[in-house]
Amino acid sequence: MGQGDLDTIKNCKKFSGNIMIDDVHVPQLELNGVEEISGDLIIQGSTDLRSFSAPQLRAVKGELKVTNHTILEKVDLPALMEAKGLTLAILPALEKIQFPAGLSKVEDMRIEDTRAPRIEGFHPESMNSFTLTNNNYMKHFDFSSVKELKGSMYVIANGHTLELQNATFRNLAQLDVPALSRVGSDISFHQNEFTNLNLDGLELIGGTLTIANNDKLSETSFKNLAKIGGALSVGNNTQLRTIDGFPKLGEVDGTIDLAGSFESYKLPLLQDVRGGMRLQTSSSQFPCSEIEKRMKGDNVVKGTVWSCASSLQENEMTPTIGQNVGIPDKISSGNRGSQSSVNTMNLSDSGPVPGSWLALVIGLTFISLGI
Repeated sequence: MGQGDLDTIKNCKKFSGNIMIDDVHVPQLELNGVEEISGDLIIQGSTDLRSFSAPQLRAVKGELKVTNHTILEKVDLPALMEAKGLTLAILPALEKIQFPAGLSKVEDMRIEDTRAPRIEGFHPESMNSFTLTNNNYMKHFDFSSVKELKGSMYVIANGHTLELQNATFRNLAQLDVPALSRVGSDISFHQNEFTNLNLDGLELIGGTLTIANNDKLSETSFKNLAKIGGALSVGNNTQLRTIDGFPKLGEVDGTIDLAGSFESYKLPLLQDVRGGMRLQTSSSQFPCSEIEKRMKGDNVVKGTVWSCASSLQENEMTPTIGQNVGIPDKISSGNRGSQSSVNTMNLSDSGPVPGSWLALVIGLTFISLGI
């Protein structure tokens, strides 16, 4: 389908079906007149295309994908408010991503390998998944409208000065997400630069909470978190000396897996751990026997696995659950120390751990999630 084909449907406000534009050798395409597409709109692999516009398009009920255009500089969607899925990928010349009418409904969104410094007009309240990867010029993204993320989130390998509002990431200097109250799946914090992790508005995590490889992290605060539907995993955060900041946490449906240099442990309301529990620390002061008495003696930990080891060297510690987490596939363009009841960790005791992740990864300086 080319420009001539698009012109034949310009009087059709609601187009039933899919529109696919593949490898057309024109510098510009315009989809005029169409306000709604019942299926997909896919534009891909056109090496000569510099501009695409759909001035009246308000809704795409299927997928809207613009991918693999090496010189495409402009995608103009001034009226777009809804798409089931939105993908802008392998667009190294694309300098603006904006939705002037306000993109208020999108289930899955992926922005990959663009030149855009910001995303404007992004306003959904609920999403299934969000991926922002390999956008080297990206400096600002406002995620503050999103109150619920049902599935996965990846923010990976973007600009090193990216200011991101309402999210979770790698290589962050600061993270502020005071209004995020619920994450439907897993949430993961890896390789960040922040010293404090504050998610005091968070009440429920449907999957696993992973905090790993954050070398400067010294304090965590989850003041209202009451339940974790998967595992609680904290590992290899070298400055984190105490496990606290969870004053209301009462239930963990998976395993509790903690490893690091922490010297103390405070989970005052924890009453129900349905998986196992593994604690590993380099500190010689960690009270393994006291914790075992409370967690196993009082039947807080229901799983069969229990392990607490102190005075360990770093190379003696087993990586915690999710510590070596991967990242989503890119769209193709072409001697132990003192121990108490040590067992081998069996991840079958981890409980339900959904397959999707909220992962804050690589290249962020500031994030504020002011929902």
